[in-house]
Amino acid sequence: GLIAMTSDSTSTSNPSPFEYAPAPESRAVVDIRPSYGLFIGGEFVEGRGSSFTTIDPATEEPLAEIAEASDADVDAAVKAARKAHEKVWGPMPGRERAKYLYRIARIIAERSRELAVLESIDNGKPIRESRDVDVPTVAAHFFYYAGWADKLEFSGYGTTPLGVAGQVIPWNFPLLMLAWKVAPALACGNTVVLKPADRKSTHLNS
Repeated sequence: GLIAMTSDSTSTSNPSPFEYAPAPESRAVVDIRPSYGLFIGGEFVEGRGSSFTTIDPATEEPLAEIAEASDADVDAAVKAARKAHEKVWGPMPGRERAKYLYRIARIIAERSRELAVLESIDNGKPIRESRDVDVPTVAAHFFYYAGWADKLEFSGYGTTPLGVAGQVIPWNFPLLMLAWKVAPALACGNTVVLKPADRKSTHLNS
């Protein structure tokens, strides 16, 4: 589990004169909502499908109720993504797309402690891996592809976006896999409909 060390953890025969702050891995740094809907068209909406409970694999403690998308929800997501691609994101100059990707990267870096704890709670992987590998690499991917957004003419693959990308990510590296797939798609002017692993979705919604 994730432990916050305090002075109460010291032996009564040798009390500590110091007060300890929560450890960097403390779960207290995250705030998980009771439930999460679907993110469509720039906002959270109630799903029209069923829902499921995602749990902490280390404790089997319920974390949150996650909405499942119905066929109608998927259609709505694709329509919203296509509209965003045709009206805004696709025609946007690469240098402007780069600004958004840089901002995403900076937000991830600024909230890295929170995201690392969420990744470990939701996925069950060691905090050291989430904190020192996964989340920093996620930010690095967005920084990297932000740099490519205005240089696509030199990539050898052209500069015309393809449109809406449907992307599926697995359970073992959910946040990192999201970065691998979403960052280059956005840099190239595409929009994305993402299907996360069905039991590892809490931190992606957060």
